[in-house]
Amino acid sequence: MREQMIQMKKMQYVVASLLAASVFTTAAEAANFNNEVKTQQGVVAGAYDDKHQVVQWLGVPYAQQPTGADRWREAQQAKKHTGILDCTKAAPANIQYNGKKVLGQEGMLTLDIVRPDTQEKNLPVLVYIHGGNNQASNSHLMEGNRLAQEGNMVYVSVQYRLGLFGFNNLPALADGNKKEQSGNFGFLDQAAALDWVRENIKEFGGDAKNITVSGFSAGGRDVMAMLISPVFKNKFDKAISFSGGLTVADAAKSQKTIAQKLAPMVVEDGKQNNLINAENWLLSDNGKDKKAVRQYLQAIPAERLAPVMAGAVIRMSAFPHLYGDGEVLPVEGFATKHYYSVPLLMLASADEFSSFAARDPFFKDRLGLINNDYKTTSEFKFANKYGSALYGFFNGQQSAEVLYPHYKADMYVCSFAFAHTADVVGKEYMVRNGALHGIFQPFLTDQGYSYTKNTDAFEQAGSKELSEAFIDSIAAFVRTGNPNTSALGTTWQAWNPTYRPELVWDANRQHARISSINSRVSYAGILAEMANDKSINEQSKNYIIHNVLNGRWFSDELDAQYGNPSLWPK
Repeated sequence: MREQMIQMKKMQYVVASLLAASVFTTAAEAANFNNEVKTQQGVVAGAYDDKHQVVQWLGVPYAQQPTGADRWREAQQAKKHTGILDCTKAAPANIQYNGKKVLGQEGMLTLDIVRPDTQEKNLPVLVYIHGGNNQASNSHLMEGNRLAQEGNMVYVSVQYRLGLFGFNNLPALADGNKKEQSGNFGFLDQAAALDWVRENIKEFGGDAKNITVSGFSAGGRDVMAMLISPVFKNKFDKAISFSGGLTVADAAKSQKTIAQKLAPMVVEDGKQNNLINAENWLLSDNGKDKKAVRQYLQAIPAERLAPVMAGAVIRMSAFPHLYGDGEVLPVEGFATKHYYSVPLLMLASADEFSSFAARDPFFKDRLGLINNDYKTTSEFKFANKYGSALYGFFNGQQSAEVLYPHYKADMYVCSFAFAHTADVVGKEYMVRNGALHGIFQPFLTDQGYSYTKNTDAFEQAGSKELSEAFIDSIAAFVRTGNPNTSALGTTWQAWNPTYRPELVWDANRQHARISSINSRVSYAGILAEMANDKSINEQSKNYIIHNVLNGRWFSDELDAQYGNPSLWPK
């Protein structure tokens, strides 16, 4: 009897253990977010990233592919699909020209979506608009896997039409639709993407009432433009501009630029017999001509059109976009008094201009001489110092100045100074790159970043501590609209014209160095310092002012002071 009791107890223990194990296993399985999600268009299947403990859906269509007769039409809602759509691989980039060859496919209006592999719902949502001058790049250039996991958010990255496919305001493309008449097709794609996110993100565990739109470089400028566009009202709740700034192109000048760039192709194809006639034909408002121009442009293979406006490198005159048409964007641009005011965070880098100086014809064939030849090194340091000062001011403090009188939400300004000093990254890296345009990216992702390969500074304890604090602050802003956290070790004040507060992100090799300053930088002050700079001879100085720094996003006042001619077509 005693033996039976012992055996019974053993059996009870085994059963209890098995039940407990079963419960544990079930709970563990249930903790994972389902990779098959039902959207309004149908079910999409994503993949698990075990390294970052996230689920990701890549290449999710948010609109129909605009090709053929729809090449220059407003994006239409994505069609419904049956079955399960495989979204485990990145979609091709939108068609573009990289200086050597044409890449990508036309009309790739897709999203990449990443969230933590948990059951948590109502997570804040960060939508990211990639940079590349609205001419190049793609949604997966900056992956959001690490940011989604460590920041506990849903990360969405957007692909939109680029180059002439995304921005073309020739009269022939207007046929009564006022938004299409604007020519801002890539910008309208972003509006369609935000609509899709509002309507579907709940199914991915995101909070449709807590969406932050963000962007880098051209994407940051797009975000700033959203603040004055009636098309974007109520499509997002907060905004982040990484190295953005305030740019709106003159619609009439833009049309003339596009016509000039397309005219040689028109003559080559025998549509007109000379460049002047070709330009006039492309700009014609005559109904018959408009129809012929539209049909001609729609029939041109995408591979021929892609290189037409490539390689503008932060000069609006080389590739005008974000046209002030009066419908999608106000004609007066940021001089408007009507803003869609949401909490706003603006970032600049201490060496914003270094990578653009390196690509300028004055330096691009002499890059090997930087740090090896005194004259070249001095000229490059001069161009970078003042180009970066003006560009950084443009992206942060100057933007805050312009917005503040009519902006009704808190604005936060910061600058990234990491890699600006030789004691962190070494003299060679510091002179060539420094805290370059996009320096924040390696601090939000563990992707390989081309500019970090020549230094180990990004792997040191200080940079890792800075990265954690940066992610923590971005996550706080995405959640609440306030970027302050205990990790900062200081208070990040909302911007005001009296103190002009700015948070500076930096680190040495051991620790993060985050500080709050009251900026006293001004455009006039930068120009005065440049005028008095004796580090290079006057001939070199004049050449750089008139031919390297001229005509950039940030150059209006410099060009006016030095009488630099306009780069827009006459």
